[in-house]
Amino acid sequence: MTAVESELRSIGELARASGLTVSALRFYDRSGVLAPARVDPVTGYRWYTEEQVDPARLVAGLRRVGMPLAGIAEALRHRHQPAEVHRLLDAHLRRLEDGLADARRELSRIRSLIDPEETIVTTRLVLSRTDLAAAVDAVRFAVGADPDLPVLSGVLVEVEPDGVRLVATDRHRLAVARVTGTVDGPPVSALLPVAQVDELRALLDAEGAETAEVVVAADRVTVTVAGRPVTAEPLPYDFPDYRRLLRAQLGDVPAYRIPFDGAALRAALTADGVPVCHRAHEGVEHEVVALGLDGRGELRLVDPNAVVGAGGAAGAGGAAGAGGPDALRVAVNREYLLDALGSGDGQLVLELDGPIAPLAVRRADDADAFSVLMPVRL
Repeated sequence: MTAVESELRSIGELARASGLTVSALRFYDRSGVLAPARVDPVTGYRWYTEEQVDPARLVAGLRRVGMPLAGIAEALRHRHQPAEVHRLLDAHLRRLEDGLADARRELSRIRSLIDPEETIVTTRLVLSRTDLAAAVDAVRFAVGADPDLPVLSGVLVEVEPDGVRLVATDRHRLAVARVTGTVDGPPVSALLPVAQVDELRALLDAEGAETAEVVVAADRVTVTVAGRPVTAEPLPYDFPDYRRLLRAQLGDVPAYRIPFDGAALRAALTADGVPVCHRAHEGVEHEVVALGLDGRGELRLVDPNAVVGAGGAAGAGGAAGAGGPDALRVAVNREYLLDALGSGDGQLVLELDGPIAPLAVRRADDADAFSVLMPVRL
């Protein structure tokens, strides 16, 4: 052992101090997550410093709760920024809770298949009338209208232990919103036809009640506001596994996470002379806008018709301040983006991984409300 190695911890010592196995430490070294301070050039033996004990313990804890590798790496990079790590932890906890709620719903369905004569169980919810109205507004625009895809012609209602989640998609965009409330009964889901969703939304404008009472049964969903009920018969389709789609399309840690003012972007999108190009999809022409970053890394509209160099920056024909050779430029259907912005009030966050990856528009104050849009190739 050299004098330098005598001041270091062996891989076995770090394993005992951190709770990670030796094989796990080797894996995290190969993955670039937790590299040793020194590797013996002859034996290949790994040595670690005392300062690497706490990061190794953090890796061990995240590993035990099933954090994906990318999330572990991100947590280590930001371990001196508590707010950023807490954001990662909160997102992972929501994934775990969603998975548990999914399992409960599936087990309930399996039980009904095993014993179809079992007494029908209903789930009752009490929700804020205005919050439920806002959630319906946040997803209604994404409901599909293709008669060949009736499974997308409604809004998925997922009851969770402490509220309800609404989901809609037409394949080109996906919207999710959540309302917390009082829940009495098991987790359950129902796919409501869009006509009944619109009827329900009109009911939620009724004055005279602070809450909406929702009763979900196997064959119907009834919403009552101020003594006035609306009943919907769920569609007989299995809604796509949107959580799997989100994990596959967005991943856990986006490459870009850009805060922006929703009202300012909406104003820019609706201003006279906004730069657009036109693209046809399934015989219908759409206006397309492009988003980019300025020299300060802030979100702005750029010219989608500008020539783009090999590095990704707009050439001389682009808008001023294109942001340098590594500037981001992603194109999206203008109407879809306006829908995702909603009223355009408040601080929003744009998340994406590149110009051809799906992009997410989130509310800064509500991690459960977001829209996902497919980009347009320029």
